[in-house]
Amino acid sequence: MVSAENSNHPQNPSEPQSGLTREVLLNRITNRIRQSLELQEILSATVAEVRSFLGTDRVKIYQFQPDGHGLVIAESRSESRLPSLLGLHFPAEDIPLYARELFVRSRQRSVVDLSLAQIGTDPLDCPETGKPLRQKKISYRSVDPCHVKYLTAMGVKSSVVVPIVIENQQLRKNNLPSRRYSDQLWGLLVSHHSETRQVSEQELEFIQSVVDRVSIAIAQSILLDRVREQANQEANINRVTAILYTSPTVQIQEALKEIVSVFQGSGGRVYLGGGKANQSVELYTCGEQPEADRGRPLEESFLWQNYLTSAPEIPKVSSLDAHIWAIEDLYKEPLFHTLVPCFQCTRIRSLFVVPLRYAEEILGCLTIFRDEIERELVWAGYYQTDTKQLMPRQSFEAWRELKTGQAQKWTEGEIRLAKALGDRFSTAVKQYRLYQQVQTLNLNLEQQVQVRTTQLQQSNQQLQKSTIELQRLAEQQKTMTGIFAKIQRSLDSETIFRTTTQELRLLLDVDRIAIYRFDEDWGGEFIAHLGSVRQEWADTTLATRSVWNDSYLQATQGGRYRHNETFVSNDIYQSGLSTCHVEILAQYQVKAFIITPIFIGNTLWGLLAIYQHENPRQWKSSEVEFVTQIATQLGVAVQQSQYIEQVQAQAQQLAQTLAHLQETQTHLIHSEKMSSLGQLVAGVAHEINNPVNFIYGNCTHISDYTQTLLELLNFYQQHFPEPPPELKAQLELADLEFLKEDLPKVLSSLQLGADRIREIVRSLRNFSRLDEAEVKSVNIHEGIDSTLLILQHRFKPISSQPAIEVIKEYGELPLVECFASQLNQVFMNLLVNAIDTLREVKDRDSNLSLPPQITIRTQHLASGWIKISIIDNGVGITKEVQQKLFEPFYTTKPIGKGTGLGLSISYQIIEKHHGKIYCISELGKGTEFVVEIPVKIHLEMWSD
Repeated sequence: MVSAENSNHPQNPSEPQSGLTREVLLNRITNRIRQSLELQEILSATVAEVRSFLGTDRVKIYQFQPDGHGLVIAESRSESRLPSLLGLHFPAEDIPLYARELFVRSRQRSVVDLSLAQIGTDPLDCPETGKPLRQKKISYRSVDPCHVKYLTAMGVKSSVVVPIVIENQQLRKNNLPSRRYSDQLWGLLVSHHSETRQVSEQELEFIQSVVDRVSIAIAQSILLDRVREQANQEANINRVTAILYTSPTVQIQEALKEIVSVFQGSGGRVYLGGGKANQSVELYTCGEQPEADRGRPLEESFLWQNYLTSAPEIPKVSSLDAHIWAIEDLYKEPLFHTLVPCFQCTRIRSLFVVPLRYAEEILGCLTIFRDEIERELVWAGYYQTDTKQLMPRQSFEAWRELKTGQAQKWTEGEIRLAKALGDRFSTAVKQYRLYQQVQTLNLNLEQQVQVRTTQLQQSNQQLQKSTIELQRLAEQQKTMTGIFAKIQRSLDSETIFRTTTQELRLLLDVDRIAIYRFDEDWGGEFIAHLGSVRQEWADTTLATRSVWNDSYLQATQGGRYRHNETFVSNDIYQSGLSTCHVEILAQYQVKAFIITPIFIGNTLWGLLAIYQHENPRQWKSSEVEFVTQIATQLGVAVQQSQYIEQVQAQAQQLAQTLAHLQETQTHLIHSEKMSSLGQLVAGVAHEINNPVNFIYGNCTHISDYTQTLLELLNFYQQHFPEPPPELKAQLELADLEFLKEDLPKVLSSLQLGADRIREIVRSLRNFSRLDEAEVKSVNIHEGIDSTLLILQHRFKPISSQPAIEVIKEYGELPLVECFASQLNQVFMNLLVNAIDTLREVKDRDSNLSLPPQITIRTQHLASGWIKISIIDNGVGITKEVQQKLFEPFYTTKPIGKGTGLGLSISYQIIEKHHGKIYCISELGKGTEFVVEIPVKIHLEMWSD
């Protein structure tokens, strides 16, 4: 802004220059416009020439700003007559909207003469049609009092205002009928005089001619600015493009820095999503940055992603591109309130987001930040921007207003530039992603070519190594198979250990294999006769004594080995071992080792140790895995050996028990100890239960081991689909597929059989109740059901005899205090007699029509007793026989089929329970044995 000041009037204000002078001035102004491209220079010359022609005290050009207020950008004045207004800002309220509308629609000029208190208006165009008026005449009316006060405070008596209207070429393309929609009120040319002065039509025409030429100059300047802006944008675009395409890898970070610099931003970021190719997310940042949104980039927030994917309705700074989100003040943007906390620790105030799209694919987005700024405005007089002026200003003395925390508005040129850069960035990013994919493919191809080339070059070596490896794996498999076979065949764990360690040492070609067994206090010993050592190291022992109590293993109860960890050392001096540990190993000349635990179930039994004495050794992972598998199988062998020993012990105990039973049976006639039958049954059940439990428990392990072996076999078949011809022939001979299919079925059958044995044993235990050495409250029905289960085979049909039907008529019985095993023996005796009676009847007369039946009826008597009746539908018993039934050694059965003690013992048992047992029978109507006992009794323990 330039001020042209002159204290001397060029002529008397009432005497304007001649027409010739006006033409000279117009030509001079026109030439100046043609010669200069700088608008400020043109405007400064214009105000000087106009004041020179008019002879007034001040001529200024007043430009409207984007928010509506005005700024004096050029001024020529008489320094002694009026103060300077150059560079001062005037509120938008100084020129009302209706006045601005008239300036645009009719290009109305105004003349004010305060001496006459009149204001004259002279429109150039018709306000309704926008067409030029043929007759131009200044029409006067009274001036508004506020206007009078305004000019008086400014020291002005006479003023002329001519609007500077610029034709909006961009809007003219729409061919709108009204001028007000296509023209822009750019500013005003104003002449002020401190004295009264008449303005003629000729002077107005001269000023209008000057304004018309100035309007052309301004339009040219705007066009020039656009050209310069476009050229600058092209230069910026080319510069960023050059950075992007400097190398095939695309310099995104450098391009981002350049873009931030182009927009004079405080920071920026480029976010590249995974896209359709599922590539990794990339985030490039430059300058000041907001905080992350809950630990993730802002671009991954719902608001940002929703904007990128669905193009939501957002405030638009420009209609040039609807996809660019330009936010002038993020604290005033409603949609942005959820992300405002991320910016509160920064000075960022404005931002715009440019989506990076290539065709229909969303690649990511480019974001530029701008910090808040301080804005200083020099107003003509005191002015409060947040309130309306109710009274005219009394002074136009310069007043400075400083605003902090102000946002910088994004211009349409910047939006156009952002769109262009976004397009090029999108293309570059797409090329970059494609380049990455191509590079990855090329790299993979190169690696494949290199691998294939290397394979071809080293085919012989690889073949030899593969052959050696296959031989080693085959030997390992053979060893493992041999161990499995020995475990299955051998009953001696020591033999299995000695054989396994010997074969393992030869297979791995190691110096020593040792077995260490833990004691109960987690001490232990090396079992020398179970290990294997190379001959040249036979004189080297692992301990000076057989017992080796490692304090660390004792304190930690097995240390790492209790967690099933394998300890591998390729070199004891390079494995980070403690000094004392290294010294002990060095004492026994150990250079490298593998130590793996041996478990029996979940219990740590011992350790399998592989030692190398001569040199350190780089253990292969396959070797470590193989040793671990061997240790597992040794644990199985120990467990199986223990199980076999227990089974043998149980078998021996069963044999002794059987001999005792036989001896007891021999002397049964001479004693009343038939009651021990229940104890015998319980003992047998107990003794059978132990090995059955071992068998039942091992069924799961065998199933698991079998499944593991089958999976291992499948694994070998997958890795070696084409076995040698001999092995293939052996596999076909063995019918491997049938074994794989049938073996699980066999194991399932074993499991079912074991379940059945356990049910029988459970019934035997319930029948005998040997674990109850005193009177207890029991459920009588459970004892009866257990007895029926034991005798179930007797109820089944035999040759031509039908099955015996058992009918239960159980009542509601309370728990009964008794010796359960003794009562079970009574039920057994009564049921056996009933079964024998029914079978004998069918043997003698197979034509009987009634099917054999046994009815068991229970009843709770009101007197605190219970009643159990066992009824058969046999031929019945005579009165004479009934009187002798409970006598010792009395029997109605053939010789060799009964001892005559069953009912006698039953009678004694019921008598000891303070109960009653009796028989009700009639010939031809069956027999009923009734047992009545009290619910609660107090008995002394029976003596032997």
